[in-house]
Amino acid sequence: MGGLGTRRALPAAALALLTACGDDASGPTTDGATTGEGIASTALEMSSGATTSADETTGATDEPAPLCDAIDVSLVIDPLVAQDDYYAGAGLVQALYTLVRETGARVRVLPNAGTEGIYQSQSGCFELAGNAPDDPILVFGEDFTIDPAPRDALECLIEELKGYSSPLDYGDGMFAGMMFPILLDDRWPAEDAIGLAMLLASADNNNYGIGGMYNRPGMASEAYLRLVSAGDRRRALAFSYGQAGDRIETFGVSLSPYSRHYEREDIDIASALYDFTASAIAACDAHDEPVDKSPELACERLDILFVIDGSGSMDDEQAALQGEDGQPPVFAEFTDALVEQLVDIEDFHVGVVSTQPDATLLHTHRGSPFIPESPETDCGLPEGQRWIVGPSPTLEQDFACIAATRSETVEVPTRNAAEALANPGNAGFLRDDSLLIIVVVTDEDEQTYKETMWIRETILDAVGGDLERVLMLAIAGDQGIYEMPKTTCAGPYGIAVPGRRIASVTRSLRDRGFTQDICEGDMAKTFEDLLAAVLSVCTPEP
Repeated sequence: MGGLGTRRALPAAALALLTACGDDASGPTTDGATTGEGIASTALEMSSGATTSADETTGATDEPAPLCDAIDVSLVIDPLVAQDDYYAGAGLVQALYTLVRETGARVRVLPNAGTEGIYQSQSGCFELAGNAPDDPILVFGEDFTIDPAPRDALECLIEELKGYSSPLDYGDGMFAGMMFPILLDDRWPAEDAIGLAMLLASADNNNYGIGGMYNRPGMASEAYLRLVSAGDRRRALAFSYGQAGDRIETFGVSLSPYSRHYEREDIDIASALYDFTASAIAACDAHDEPVDKSPELACERLDILFVIDGSGSMDDEQAALQGEDGQPPVFAEFTDALVEQLVDIEDFHVGVVSTQPDATLLHTHRGSPFIPESPETDCGLPEGQRWIVGPSPTLEQDFACIAATRSETVEVPTRNAAEALANPGNAGFLRDDSLLIIVVVTDEDEQTYKETMWIRETILDAVGGDLERVLMLAIAGDQGIYEMPKTTCAGPYGIAVPGRRIASVTRSLRDRGFTQDICEGDMAKTFEDLLAAVLSVCTPEP
């Protein structure tokens, strides 16, 4: 960082960047976000800790009303960022000052390293902000007025991070560094605040702690939404910056639409922070607005893709889906209820793939996808058609046949879902105007080399990038919650391991993806919940 422990002006390159950005009066624009006028126009004043009135900052003629009351920033910095990014501190202070100026919110920051404990300064950094020696919460200002003192404390802390070391943690457990202060400090965050997670990583998040059980993006995003925003995504934002940050990025897309991730080779921290600040201001602007209802879908056509684990431990689950051994056929009852309650439905497609790696053509016969079809295994689908079309008088029998998959012990369910949708051999299954429903049924976790974000983007590409056209249900072992992660579970269908990677993929679809514990209840109850989710999308409440 080059001397951030002492007050200094911004480097010439950073000033040039911020000044150039300020030439555009509208500021940067991000997906779904409004522009942030005046963000860079006061870069020079902000860099020196000077203050101006709200009118001077925004050009407004009247004193603007606060858009949100408070923003609590959980700031986690990998020590390697402090060592190798010269502009980290300057861009960070710029962003925090801008939040105070543009929103009028009380902006508090709790800085931490990538570690499971609340970071404690050894050099008296907190006292520079007028805090007690053990008080790590820095208040950058409120009511449009900046307090310059916390800047010195933050720069002191960033400088101190360069010497950070621990026998247990190495500074790149970003989720632990974010979550543990929330769990350990009753003052953090405030109940009325918008929560902003800022994760400045040098590499991907490492899964330290209890064998890496809880430092997963799906678990961290669920805990952050639950503990910080009470489930309201308008009150949960994330800024993540890292190299190959697949897990970190998935955490971000699991939160508010205003969350952002940046790869280090594509953009420097100062530019990324500048770009993100407009999103944070837009989130404040939308904070007190009514929640927009999802647009009503006609749901005249549904395309349902099943990914069914065919390993030997899944016989009971398959029997429940198909209606074997005297059980009611769960899938047939589900589709009957769909047709009965969605009166405008014209038809639906049903396709099945197994969890077998590299086997993503939709099944047309029972058994292993690698065994050629034969008269004994053929499911009788029309030639050239790899899916069932319903309603159909033979739907129950046809599904029982194609759902009788067999696969080996390496399972890649979410990867197979994505690759099946992208496979040209399945062309015609997914239509341009349908609601895509993905159902994963497995008692194992994802075991793939493919990155979570690649899986997510491939699924979204299949529906033209429209998140509203997707519902994903993952029926797998429950991973528990951040405070109490689970191991294996035993349920009505046997033993299952936590589907941690599966949960991360599913939750990356925000409220369009949900999970069900395969060890709790039975398939019939799970599909009742799925039916309710489909009906809520297709027939939203007025």
